[in-house]
Amino acid sequence: MSDASESSAGLPSRDRGWELLNEYTKKPGLIGHALAVEAAMTAYAEKFDGDVQAWGLVGLLHDFDYERWPTAEDHPYRGVEILEAQGYPEWFRRAVLSHAAYTGVSRESDLEKALFACDE
Repeated sequence: MSDASESSAGLPSRDRGWELLNEYTKKPGLIGHALAVEAAMTAYAEKFDGDVQAWGLVGLLHDFDYERWPTAEDHPYRGVEILEAQGYPEWFRRAVLSHAAYTGVSRESDLEKALFACDE
């Protein structure tokens, strides 16, 4: 079962997420990756009784900062700072951090585990 706090309530819209992705990501391959992870995450949300919109948005935005800051020193930390400034909740930012093994953020929720798997 998914954590009840992982809800799309209060999240920016998918359209706003798309705008954010395109503001920081220009390479078609990275856009395609974001869309593929979004699609996989929505499928896993249905399987694990998660919020489809929330899980999809996490998938869409998990790497939005990568093109600009591709190093382990910056990615996904810079992106999480931007997400925080834009009002994305702690659980969302934690999931983004957890997708990179080197951040030290463990994957605990179904959302975090699914993101890690889908990103590969």
